[in-house]
Amino acid sequence: MRGVEVIQLKGGISHSNVNTYASETISLFAENFQTMPRHLPLPVIFDNATVKEMVEQDRHIHHIIEMGKQANIAVFTVGTVRDEALLFRLGYFNEAEKKLLKTIGVGDICSRFYDKDGQICSAEIDARTIGIELESLKQKERSILIAGGARKVAAIHGALQGEYANVLITDQYTAKELVR
Repeated sequence: MRGVEVIQLKGGISHSNVNTYASETISLFAENFQTMPRHLPLPVIFDNATVKEMVEQDRHIHHIIEMGKQANIAVFTVGTVRDEALLFRLGYFNEAEKKLLKTIGVGDICSRFYDKDGQICSAEIDARTIGIELESLKQKERSILIAGGARKVAAIHGALQGEYANVLITDQYTAKELVR
């Protein structure tokens, strides 16, 4: 294929000792399409929304985010809302935020947390999150959600309720749970 560009849809650098594999994932996609990856070399969630907004104004960062918005295909997964979830272990949230997300949240896409109906859980946390917004996924020609497993059923269901994906790739057991 010619003219393929691979763009990272969210920040992925962490101050933690836990590897998120964001850089490796985007690099492998780009390698398979014989193109250069477009990395978003930032933390996914900032401590302060004002700082995040300032960073987004950088012309290079703004360009990568715009490329993600304009892409006709998005490939993503869902995260879960539980103590063992990667974003909870990376130290981005205080205890009150964790409690809020665990109380009403069912999952996240690109580190944007939503409830069972697909609605954003916290406007404040969402305002600190860098990368593609969930509403942008609805505009894609192909918005491909790849996820499976019993732990992710609620997150997948919430994503489908929010209409963030128009293609779902999952296993037969998860599919059976979703249609119940």
